[in-house]
Amino acid sequence: MTILPIRLFPDPILRQKTKEIEEINKEIIEFGYNMLETMQSAKGVGLAAPQVGKLIKLITIQVPEKNPMIMINPKIENSSGTRNVEEGCLSVPGFTGLVERSMTIDASYLDLNKSKIKLSATDLLSQAIEHEIDHLNGIVYLDHLKSHENLYKTGITPDEIHWHDVGYKIFINKDKSSSKDLEVCEVIEKKIKLSKIKSDSSIDEASVDI
Repeated sequence: MTILPIRLFPDPILRQKTKEIEEINKEIIEFGYNMLETMQSAKGVGLAAPQVGKLIKLITIQVPEKNPMIMINPKIENSSGTRNVEEGCLSVPGFTGLVERSMTIDASYLDLNKSKIKLSATDLLSQAIEHEIDHLNGIVYLDHLKSHENLYKTGITPDEIHWHDVGYKIFINKDKSSSKDLEVCEVIEKKIKLSKIKSDSSIDEASVDI
């Protein structure tokens, strides 16, 4: 297995749409297992192919007490209800924000044996699937924030005492970045420079990087 480098926001590949996988061959199977190992190494619960540089419809998911899944050409068939959840992303390390997700979803995908699987999901599993399928469509969770200012360093709120600067560097190609991405990058850079904030363990417990 190989640990793949994870692309970080605002890498332009995170804004591109992916193509369906037409043939589940040895290369796709190997790539799927490499993605799974990369996700587990990064301690995430989900990962999408664009996050490791490939524009194909493939995601990996592993939530507590569930077997890991490699999902090919995943689709959300139905969704119902809404809820606000704290969310993070392996491509935006060190930050979380409040976003709106569905209460339940019905999804379908192909597994590595080319079998079509259908499932109903709630809670963290449905959240992770929605998040990763967003990545396949060039959408990042930052797009769901009600305000880009509502973006916090993992485990803290704006009333906290102090935290050391996040090890996160942003390199922006202004010709290829959208105005929305440039705005978010500016917010992230401001957050990194903050020096007087307090910690809130409740956010740390609720947040997930997917």
